[in-house]
Amino acid sequence: MYSNSFSKREDEESLLPLSPLSPLQQQPSSARRVCSVPPLREMLIHTLAFMRPSFLSKRAPLEVSEKPSAPKKKLSTEYLDGVRGVASLIVFILHWSHIPYPSVNSGWGYKNNTSLWLFPFIRLIYSGAAMVSVFFVVSGFVLSHRFVQRMHRQEHSELFASLTSITWRRAIRLFLPAFASSLMAFVCACLGIITVPRKVNGQPFEHSFQAYLDYLDAESNPWDWTAEFFGFYNPQLWSIAVEFRGSMVIFLLILALARSRTAIRLAVEGFLVVHSFGHKRWDVALFVAGMIIAELQVLLKKPERASRLKLVNALLVITLIFGVFLSGYPREHNTQTPGYMWTKYTWPFTAYRRRFWLAISAILIVGPMAFLPSVQAIFLTRPARYLGRISFALYLVHGLGNRTIGKWLLNACWDHIGKEGFWPYTISFIVSTTLYFPIIIWSSDIFWRGVDVPSTEFARWFEKKCSVPEVAKL
Repeated sequence: MYSNSFSKREDEESLLPLSPLSPLQQQPSSARRVCSVPPLREMLIHTLAFMRPSFLSKRAPLEVSEKPSAPKKKLSTEYLDGVRGVASLIVFILHWSHIPYPSVNSGWGYKNNTSLWLFPFIRLIYSGAAMVSVFFVVSGFVLSHRFVQRMHRQEHSELFASLTSITWRRAIRLFLPAFASSLMAFVCACLGIITVPRKVNGQPFEHSFQAYLDYLDAESNPWDWTAEFFGFYNPQLWSIAVEFRGSMVIFLLILALARSRTAIRLAVEGFLVVHSFGHKRWDVALFVAGMIIAELQVLLKKPERASRLKLVNALLVITLIFGVFLSGYPREHNTQTPGYMWTKYTWPFTAYRRRFWLAISAILIVGPMAFLPSVQAIFLTRPARYLGRISFALYLVHGLGNRTIGKWLLNACWDHIGKEGFWPYTISFIVSTTLYFPIIIWSSDIFWRGVDVPSTEFARWFEKKCSVPEVAKL
């Protein structure tokens, strides 16, 4: 049966986290039989071991190759795991900083505000909206990359088997951890730990179990093409349904274009990007743009064409720099901000312009990376790879963390250090941030191992149970 082998490979290619072994599993089997620990003490040991951040745990023996001389094959998309991790951290930084410092929503030079933190390239460290666009391009790239490789090798039967597998698991992979995160927020609301808005979308809102069910329905609704909703328990999860919808678009394109010629495939995808942007479907355009980048990466990495990349490296770097510049497109007063005023005279002429230019920035950032190994190396470092492992968990839990522990720490610093005047306010924010960041990373690590990884394993198990066993061919 294809499902087992292809499921594992597709998970690796889709940058899904591997399941970390528990401390008990890491021990030799003989040691597990000899040890006799009282149940309560054993439970406490396991709990403390689980609470320990994964980067402090010893590497499991089973993760080490039996033949040390045989290095593990590196995936060509492995660096994108780090890209996604850094992007998730940037989203968190924006959501943490924009309330105490609302000026980050404006651009450098507006009303003579020339703070260094508002300068376009510096803004990258908190350009959260641009990073959501990066998520979508990366997803389109990663979800289609292996399938594009199989198209070029004409492995159509294998392509179909793995496509059905990953399509089946996608909803569980995305929504199960998101629902767990939302449940945590609902429980906190019931306990009075977080407050809920009095109005949602202009209508009176009352916290209740029915309101929570309505929230889950909105969170998991891919048929609402507004691309955003007023999330009243976990606001940042509006993108999960959009991610699912974009994934389904990619899978449909893979199925429809698998036997097409490369030129035809690129032409159709290019038309869909332009058409989607024209109809304000920036999210769909980004997923399809990721598929185009994957196609170009497979084409240009072929030996007979690899030498051509040296001639365009300078152009790729310039494109990447311009993409970073566009990622600083401010939310407020963008057409009145130096450096971005020109967008007032170009399409689109409505509020859609911000999403459009941030989407363009994401394409210009992710696209050149596929052909710049020196840039990829930044995202293959250990910190970036670790952020990549916990990226989905960090995205799911940081909103609730900001409204609970983060808010409490910030208020405590304001009470003890002060918030009247520049220096007391700044020092309070720095101290609370220094205390809070390790806590949210630790919480994300726990959520990753406790919810995200089991959700991936459950999706794989559930698919296997629901699949029809293949008849052995003689």
